[in-house]
Amino acid sequence: MNTLTISRDALQLAVLNLCLVFLLKVLCLTLSYLTIRLGFQLFTAGAKGQFKFSGAFAGAKADLASVSPGLLFVLLAIALAAYAIGVDKVTTFEHRPAVDVGPAPEVPIPPAPTRAQ
Repeated sequence: MNTLTISRDALQLAVLNLCLVFLLKVLCLTLSYLTIRLGFQLFTAGAKGQFKFSGAFAGAKADLASVSPGLLFVLLAIALAAYAIGVDKVTTFEHRPAVDVGPAPEVPIPPAPTRAQ
């Protein structure tokens, strides 16, 4: 019967990894919510922005000119929320013996006793 044994250190690292990924997702989603709320408040207040926002990534270009700052905040918050949902962290553990003990010694096995009949 094969059983999986996990050392205490490996278990602590796995739990720590899960907690940190959960914290990352909660933090990103909270910041995303606050940014969307700020963008909505700017949008409903009628804030006007005279700016030009442009970006290029892998040959694709995007330009936003004279757009309401509230809309820009909403778009940035959506990107942050997408990152929080899409991030995936994998933890792998590799077990190595602390000391190389070499091959196991061969031990002769005596024959089983026979019953006289």
